[in-house]
Amino acid sequence: MRLRRPALTLTGLSVFTIACQAGDSPAHQAATVIVKDSAGIEIVESAAPAWEGGGWTVATEPSVSIGRTSGDERYLFGSVRGAIVLAGGRIAVLDQQAALVRVYSPEGVHLEDWGGRGEGPGEFNFPVSLFPYRGDSILVRELISMGLSVFDDRGRFGRRTIPPIRAEFVSGLGDLLAEGSAIPAESCCRLWGPLSTGAFLVAYPQMIPTTGNGMQRSSVSVAIIPDSGGAAAGVGEFRGGRYLPGPTRASVPTTFQFPLWFNMAAGQDGYFVTEGDAYSISEFDATGRLRRIIRLARGPRPVTDEVKAEHEAWLRERVLAPGAPIEGGSPEQVLQRRLDEPYPATLPSFHQLHVDPDGNLWAAQRRYGAGDDGRSSGMLDYFVFGPDGRHLGVIALPDNLQAYQIGRDYILGVVRDELDVQFVHLYEIVKGGRS
Repeated sequence: MRLRRPALTLTGLSVFTIACQAGDSPAHQAATVIVKDSAGIEIVESAAPAWEGGGWTVATEPSVSIGRTSGDERYLFGSVRGAIVLAGGRIAVLDQQAALVRVYSPEGVHLEDWGGRGEGPGEFNFPVSLFPYRGDSILVRELISMGLSVFDDRGRFGRRTIPPIRAEFVSGLGDLLAEGSAIPAESCCRLWGPLSTGAFLVAYPQMIPTTGNGMQRSSVSVAIIPDSGGAAAGVGEFRGGRYLPGPTRASVPTTFQFPLWFNMAAGQDGYFVTEGDAYSISEFDATGRLRRIIRLARGPRPVTDEVKAEHEAWLRERVLAPGAPIEGGSPEQVLQRRLDEPYPATLPSFHQLHVDPDGNLWAAQRRYGAGDDGRSSGMLDYFVFGPDGRHLGVIALPDNLQAYQIGRDYILGVVRDELDVQFVHLYEIVKGGRS
């Protein structure tokens, strides 16, 4: 399956303009430069953050914590796959293992459950993601069928649809497999979220190259499915992970240490895409037209000897830990295969994207190696960009937090304790400084 890749022409740039606010210091006035190319695509490049005097921070302790290590099963999570804040501050948590959307009060007290395992209306087989949808409704996606179920904010089932994207992927897969030039990394497709139009933003799986020399990038095709049904409209092809072509174990090309992550996020009237290898994010409208490129004026982080040593120590601890889930041989064999994976020259840039209700874009970057502030390797820092694309600043999230939703004044996500028990936490965002 080959979809068109958006093209960018950097000829005929317009006159430079400076993005600033009244009262910004001269240094901050020069921090962000905006230009437009001949096609009218805006390019916003920031050399320094716009925040002065600290900017925003995230509370170190959660204001709401949901979950227990034992006791009442309504607070025992098997596998959290999503969490969002509903109308009135209620918190909805998708537990894949229980096949339920569990709903809690703003204080974290269990109120009710929606769904359940089954094939009937409002039931789930294998739910994998949860999204806010039009108005105050929610959207639950299932893995095997790609089925999408819509509920109102009181848990009343509205409708279920199965987009034809799986059939389209399978029909286009035959040609690629016959050519022998690529293999799919996953079984099918991923829903990245609903757009403001009600349409669904989806991506076919990464197609891993099996031919060529040196490092190769996989390809990811993106499509938009109309809310009313019908065929998916291809809107672009992007680069995914990096591989060394050629058959290895299970005929899969060799992966690299520090994999790149293709990521998307639905915005207020479009969506954002990053390919993970540079400090660059592309913004598209709801039809798939490229309208803005957001950049940081910085080069990629090098893979240093310190980073390698810390990474290899982490691999040993993870693979050789008692009870660690190991497949494909003994722990020692699995560890050696992981250690044999080649190192790239540079580390990934952005790892994950979120958009808050005010249109601010949050781009996560994973830490590798020791930081000056003492925060541990593997944690996420979020680079925040304003609705106009300029870089506002960097926010450190609490350790071990996987964010699912970023609101106007909160971050909602899941954390794991030392026994791998999951808890849903809500943290307050404290907004200081100026943006």
